[in-house]
Amino acid sequence: MTTYQGFVRTNGRVGIRNHVVAIANCSCANGLINRIATAVPEIVPLIHTYGCSIPGEFERWRRILTGVCSNPNIYGVILVGVGCETYDAKEMGEIIHNLSGMPVFAQIVQEDGGCEAVIEACVQQAKVMLRGASECRRSEVPVSTLVFGTQCGGSDALSGITANPAIGYVSDWVVSEGGTVLLTEMAEMIGTADILANRAVNEAVAEKIRRAIADEEIEVRRWMGPEASRIIARGNMEGGLTTVQEKALGCIKKGGTTPIVDVLEYGEPIGERKGLVIMRGPGYDPVSLTGLFATGAQVFFFSTGRGNPLGFPVAPCIKICSNSKTYAAVGGGSDGDMDLNAGAVVTEGLAPEELGARCVRYLLEVLNGMQTVPERHGLGGALCVFQSSTPL
Repeated sequence: MTTYQGFVRTNGRVGIRNHVVAIANCSCANGLINRIATAVPEIVPLIHTYGCSIPGEFERWRRILTGVCSNPNIYGVILVGVGCETYDAKEMGEIIHNLSGMPVFAQIVQEDGGCEAVIEACVQQAKVMLRGASECRRSEVPVSTLVFGTQCGGSDALSGITANPAIGYVSDWVVSEGGTVLLTEMAEMIGTADILANRAVNEAVAEKIRRAIADEEIEVRRWMGPEASRIIARGNMEGGLTTVQEKALGCIKKGGTTPIVDVLEYGEPIGERKGLVIMRGPGYDPVSLTGLFATGAQVFFFSTGRGNPLGFPVAPCIKICSNSKTYAAVGGGSDGDMDLNAGAVVTEGLAPEELGARCVRYLLEVLNGMQTVPERHGLGGALCVFQSSTPL
């Protein structure tokens, strides 16, 4: 049994980071979140553009907000509402506290004295939470407590040959240790339904897989029309990819070789599931990472062939580059943009198995507190949420 040093929360979940966050119940309160973070720069502001006026998507926002805020990487939450949202901020705060056991301080502008009074109260509570977070200590926990998120962005023709199989190696290792792996980006699974369904633990899961990919293709065709088979970015094309099916065959390599145990909705809580799980979500990287984090992932492995620098505000995002040319172009191995160079399989003759083992060792270092490149460079980005009313 392999172990790492993590933060054990009161609900039994394990964080690999220990953040205090401030977040708006709807985006109308983002200005207050910015003010609070300016006054207390040690907290993490989670800025987003979501809220209460998106018809048919209230439940998704409720799921994402509660999932993000109860992820074990977070020690405490400052939640600010306006007062006229679909969901009451204090009620949402109570739900988050009940799910996670973490301290939550919720304020409502229209009830608690207006903006300045709310900001001052939140600043004081943020300082209290930071003191509490500073008292947390890591303890030894098994890898079976890990929920491991996989992502690819800015892919090229080598992504499915070097970097994604390396992530797949890590995925298989996590599953062998009793942990959980999340595979997503449904648009990049189009054309692979039979391959993935054949890996399902039973026919019910196989049908979920087929239906999820079929639904995604229908949605893609609705938006893209006759160009649906070419929903790849310009950079993907310049990197040597030609169709979404070609990209998909590389994308699914991130899931390794183990059986698929379930298919979840975007941001649906992972619960007690173990093994390889598919989460329905788009291929757009910032949105995908938010869904993975809300589902329960504490860490991501992110492959790129073109040099995507994206990180995530409250979870380490390990960047693995598929080719040595891009790896060198974005700074190489000293203070560059990438954590690992999978291109060494081609340029240095590194055995794929050794690359996979190297990735496992790197993951363990990150679980134990080592910062990833996006963390060191402050490339956390924003909290982007999937809206089905917008194109994929």
